[in-house]
Amino acid sequence: MLAAPLTVYANDTTDTTDSSDTTDATGNQTENQPKQSIAITQSTPIVTSKSGYHVTAVISNTDSTATSSGTLHLTTNTLFTFVSRTDIQNWAENNAPIPTPNELGSVDVPSIPAGGTATVTIEVNANQQTLASIGSWGPKPLMLSYIVGNQILADLPSFLTRSSDGLNTATTPAMNLTVAMPYTASGWQVDNKAISNRIAETTTSSTSTSSKSNSTDKADKSDNADAGNAAKATDTQAISLSEQDADTARSLGQTFAKHRSLQVIADPLYWRQSAVQPSIAGIMQPADFDITAYTALGDTAAYEKAGITTEQWNAKQAAAWYAAGNDSETPSAYAWQGNNCWTLDALTAAREQGYDTVIADASFDADQTEAVHTGTYVVDTSAGDVTVLKEQSTLGTLAKGQATSTDAQAESSDAGRLARLVAQSAFYQMEQPYTSRYLLMTFSRTTEAGWIDQVMSAFEQASWLNLTDLKTMAEADPYNVSDSVNPDKADDANTANTRSALRQLADSRHDIMRMATSILKNEIDSDEVSSLPPQALARQDANDTVSHSNDPTQWIGSLLVLHDDMALRSMSGSPQPTATRKAMVRAAKTLASDLLNGVRINPSESISVFSESAKMPITVSNDLPYAVSVQVNSLTDSMQIVTSRTTDIDIPAHSDAQVTFTIRVSTSGSSTAHVSLSDREGNSFGNTQDTAITSVMRVSDASGFIIIGFAVLLCIIGLWRQFHRKKDPDE
Repeated sequence: MLAAPLTVYANDTTDTTDSSDTTDATGNQTENQPKQSIAITQSTPIVTSKSGYHVTAVISNTDSTATSSGTLHLTTNTLFTFVSRTDIQNWAENNAPIPTPNELGSVDVPSIPAGGTATVTIEVNANQQTLASIGSWGPKPLMLSYIVGNQILADLPSFLTRSSDGLNTATTPAMNLTVAMPYTASGWQVDNKAISNRIAETTTSSTSTSSKSNSTDKADKSDNADAGNAAKATDTQAISLSEQDADTARSLGQTFAKHRSLQVIADPLYWRQSAVQPSIAGIMQPADFDITAYTALGDTAAYEKAGITTEQWNAKQAAAWYAAGNDSETPSAYAWQGNNCWTLDALTAAREQGYDTVIADASFDADQTEAVHTGTYVVDTSAGDVTVLKEQSTLGTLAKGQATSTDAQAESSDAGRLARLVAQSAFYQMEQPYTSRYLLMTFSRTTEAGWIDQVMSAFEQASWLNLTDLKTMAEADPYNVSDSVNPDKADDANTANTRSALRQLADSRHDIMRMATSILKNEIDSDEVSSLPPQALARQDANDTVSHSNDPTQWIGSLLVLHDDMALRSMSGSPQPTATRKAMVRAAKTLASDLLNGVRINPSESISVFSESAKMPITVSNDLPYAVSVQVNSLTDSMQIVTSRTTDIDIPAHSDAQVTFTIRVSTSGSSTAHVSLSDREGNSFGNTQDTAITSVMRVSDASGFIIIGFAVLLCIIGLWRQFHRKKDPDE
């Protein structure tokens, strides 16, 4: 067995090229900060009897001077076994006094220029003495040491995990692990042209991308399905996946096909509209609606005013969406955790809406135990029992691409995190090898396909793991049955941002309803709109347009469906505020403003007044497909030049109409008439048009000339008397 070379750490010497005194963000001196660092870019996640070991590392030099040529050593401790979670975490943070005397290999490192890097690889053959001498399976400490001369300029602790393959050791039962991922969109986009077409009630052409065309075909096919009639349809031409999301769906679909044990929980809206529809283990809330934020806000009315009702995101609706685009049996429904903790109120709301099983992160239970345990809980709520599948904290953190701590430097790279993830899972099995446990690990909503492939490929090779499905885990004996929950962190919802978004959505929806109740000539009651079938409203094809050309009820209903679809997508469980939330709220506001701006005042020329009164014609255009009845208002900024105030006007569809205001003046001068529109309730909307008015008073009849002539005569007589009067002798 080879021994590691005797070395001295740089901070044990006075060599200033390897370390320096620096100042941290608080202004305190921090001594001996390393100027060189190591990062693992590739490594063998599981070592078998024939695999050997491979590691590729990047050595960085942040010093102002180049390093001398050196060596990267790879060492381990073949006899060491981790006995506690504290030991394994301390080793990851380079804070455990564990010797690694057994060398696996080394490689020469050339001189690294200032600010430069060097990439090196160590290949360890399966027959190498140290590697072949490992006699027990499980995680072993692994150390990478960058040595120049006799100084260690940088070191990096990691893990080498040996499987039981080829070892004469007792076989123990594999630990049950369920790996799940939400399949949902991170970016929806809105086609403003499609919104304009919807307002104008013109036929839109089919969309250009394959994902949109695919979803449109499925929507047409679903019209005859019972489930499709129940589903609240989305205008697939107005709301679609972003190009990035469409590409992501294709990449994920290929990865899902390779790893059938991965439990994919699909957002049915995303699943239907994506070009790739992989096999799934379950469905989740439509549009990934955040139930935890919904209950944390505690304001159901705010959601309803914004156009979001429970009928849009409950389990029945999710099943209807899935069934409308698929002939197979509808899978189980799971509620995926959003931005907040699963509180008792949140679990109750989920159960009321048909979700009897929820996916929770590690925040669900604040209790810490000596060893990991089954993550299945049962909570008794007023709406019924809810099964909670809680994620194991450390595995979940690593799976989501995060380091377990800032000091765990090896976990700053995918390869380093994978080595820790595999080692941690093996350690958990070794904690209680004969105890049956069911653990859950989840990927995030935005985890990339490449990382999923690496993790699942490693886990599928792990002899100590039995990859199970969510249904099996949900049916396992629960770790805890209770009528309360004990989250380990306070509810940290960004309620201010959510309230702001809901308020803006409520305003835009209110504007659409104003059009229906107070602007359209054929007034519509809100109850009439809500009674219409949303599936037909969302399609709005040419036949629909002809069939209700004189009745705006379905037209308004289709606009509300489009608005509410945007609102639903803005309340997803992704960390907020997301680009999707901003885009959906902005698009909803655009929909409402474009609708109201369909009735507008045309610009008019300035008016000159040469008498006490005149007429001011105003033309109002209606670009909408239905007649409107509104008020036109005029107000001047002068008391001497005024106009009549308000005039009612009816404007047919796609037409202009003119209204005339009376101008009255009492003196010469100028003023501006501010002309605006208001609905029948007197609330203003649309654009404002300013018209300049100039008054030039002049004599307009014979009596005026007589009066002026008499005044001139009196003036002449007065002047004559002034110059011809006799002075008084006393003056």
